[in-house]
Amino acid sequence: MRNEMSDRINGPMGESRTTLLRVGVLVVIAALVATAVWLGARGRADDNGGTDTASGGSSQSKGQNVSVEQVAPDTAPADGVVIPTGAEVVDGHPVRFPATDLGAVALQVEVAKAQLGFDYDQAAAVAGLYAAPEDKAVFEQRARDAVALRRQQAGVPKEGDVPPPASYAVTPIAYTLEELAADDGGYYAVNLLSYVTLTTANGKVSDRLYAGTQLMRWTEVDGVGDWRLVQGSDEDIDHLVSTGQPQAVAPGTPEYKQAGWIPINGAPQ
Repeated sequence: MRNEMSDRINGPMGESRTTLLRVGVLVVIAALVATAVWLGARGRADDNGGTDTASGGSSQSKGQNVSVEQVAPDTAPADGVVIPTGAEVVDGHPVRFPATDLGAVALQVEVAKAQLGFDYDQAAAVAGLYAAPEDKAVFEQRARDAVALRRQQAGVPKEGDVPPPASYAVTPIAYTLEELAADDGGYYAVNLLSYVTLTTANGKVSDRLYAGTQLMRWTEVDGVGDWRLVQGSDEDIDHLVSTGQPQAVAPGTPEYKQAGWIPINGAPQ
């Protein structure tokens, strides 16, 4: 039985498009104008004829009996929430996020911000850096698949240098957060709302709002604890589908407030 959810991407002129997406692992790593590629999503043919075939199953990453502190506010502060930073940097990317629920949000934010353009190796490296060890290969392949589709949408060659002015960038602006297993050392679904800007090789600029959901688990690797991207089990997916996830709606609208989006401090609104 297929488990699907809808993702709405709103354009600058108010148009909208709803596509049915597998939930699986949902990373804001490749939102492309009118198509979304979600790394690690399982077995769904998208509108451009592509198929994402990652398998599901239970994630093997487990919490390490660490008590994750809950510091995220239940309601949106006037100035938005300050997202914590990592305690260390690896290859230019923050790691060692705090053992708090906002630490899980911080990881999702950094994954989104790291998607800068059309480099296969860069995208795979980011996916591998932030993924749980047993899910690393899956995330790396999905990252490469995402870049391939992103290049297609931008009208640039599948391989090689990307001619200017083609570019791609994601700016996270708000989040919602759901704890999935309080007794599992830290396990959350993080929903992230972002502005996505894609400039094609012909100079056409498209701005979109994109909402994506990612599963995060506090995991210890080589004795060091940190948040990691995980695929999640079928039960997790069924839960997310049945409860529904926040849609991509513009800040300041009644729909935005109703969806429960919490603005990120300093992000454009």
